[in-house]
Amino acid sequence: MYKYDLSVNNGTVILSDGSSASVNLGVKEGKIAAISSEVILAETMIDAKDKTVIPGLVDQHFHCWWGYGVETHEISTRAAARGGVTTLVEMPLDKPATITSELLRVKLEQIGDQYHVDYATIGGYCPDRPDEVHAMVRAGVVAIKIFTGDVAPPGMFPGTPDGELLDLMRRVKKENVTLMVHCENAGIVEAETARVRAEGKAGPSAWDEARPWFAEVDAVQRIAILAKVTGARVIVVHISTPEAVDVVTAARREGVDIWAETLPHQLCLDLGSGGEDARLKWNPPPRSRAAVDGLWRRLAAGEIHSIASDHAPLTKIAGADIWNQNPGAGNVLETMLSVVATEAIYHRGVGLANLVEAMSSTPAKILGLYPRKGSIQVGADADLVVLETNGSRIIDGQALEFYDQTAKWSPYHGREVKVFPLRTILRGRTVYADGEVIGPLGYGEYITVAPSKT
Repeated sequence: MYKYDLSVNNGTVILSDGSSASVNLGVKEGKIAAISSEVILAETMIDAKDKTVIPGLVDQHFHCWWGYGVETHEISTRAAARGGVTTLVEMPLDKPATITSELLRVKLEQIGDQYHVDYATIGGYCPDRPDEVHAMVRAGVVAIKIFTGDVAPPGMFPGTPDGELLDLMRRVKKENVTLMVHCENAGIVEAETARVRAEGKAGPSAWDEARPWFAEVDAVQRIAILAKVTGARVIVVHISTPEAVDVVTAARREGVDIWAETLPHQLCLDLGSGGEDARLKWNPPPRSRAAVDGLWRRLAAGEIHSIASDHAPLTKIAGADIWNQNPGAGNVLETMLSVVATEAIYHRGVGLANLVEAMSSTPAKILGLYPRKGSIQVGADADLVVLETNGSRIIDGQALEFYDQTAKWSPYHGREVKVFPLRTILRGRTVYADGEVIGPLGYGEYITVAPSKT
């Protein structure tokens, strides 16, 4: 009878302090129970020789579009397991939008057994029932998501004007949860969209022009001021322009509890990546190569705090122009670790430990899931990824998990990656290995942990 259920031996491990060490891990009852320089014997032993072991990713910005019929939790969480993501934090952009505790209850009852990986939830803001913020926190949400005005597609999600936003920020401060904000000046977006369309422009560059970088920066400035006034903890999500990061950085120097998130497709794609291919449409838009370079410099400097997927594999419409095309960067969960880590390590001089911080530990800390999630230390959940860091694979868009089998697509199709997951372990159980998802559907647990101030 062995003391440990599982051990991972002979790998290079990224530990909770960001250091890497040649140590071995012992797992008991789903938790990391030992970290040792000695080989650990266990019922199941995994040899990670010449590989790197990192904590499972905590994706703080995940969509499944429940109710829209464009994705399922089974498929999306299979993609997560393949991509080394062990905890998903799910956005409330459902149909109907999950903006009340009752809607959250119904959603969880209906889909709670359809996750391959662990998950937490984000609630929305119901302008007619603002007290629902408190009810949703009691129901377990770890954050509230809003848009700065009506910049979501019509009827999808309510915008939050400044007066309501101030009230909401006071409420999230009282509850000690996090506010996640999509930042665009709605008036600027509306006016610029009308102008660009009237000029007959229709490609990705038109989308960039219609939702310009300065509309993002303007909204971030307002959010930063209100966060300073209320003391609320805020994440500015999917930042696409360096100037927006600079606003966050300046506010943090004044003690504001504000954080910057960006996405793989803002770091690894730009306006020149696909010419005028209208499938390269997401919100906020792809930006210039100079903007991408600026984001990388700020990530290296620690001014971008998290990298999330914004997973939204909506079917792209054949032949559609940019105005009629569906948004989204495809199956991001399955590709983001490989694409971002390859770009970071081999082209940008950003180390793997920095990525672990941005894709695992910091999201867990901001949302109150740390140290249970996002960390390799004794007592943490044994969420582990055995990673190849010097290999070679070509991303095949047709091989990715996808709901619409007739319209598989990836903006990274044909790209070589040198970093990729070989095995994903969730609470001590292998859920992905040797190219196959082997974890049972329903193994994922609903995580509700009261956030604490970071």
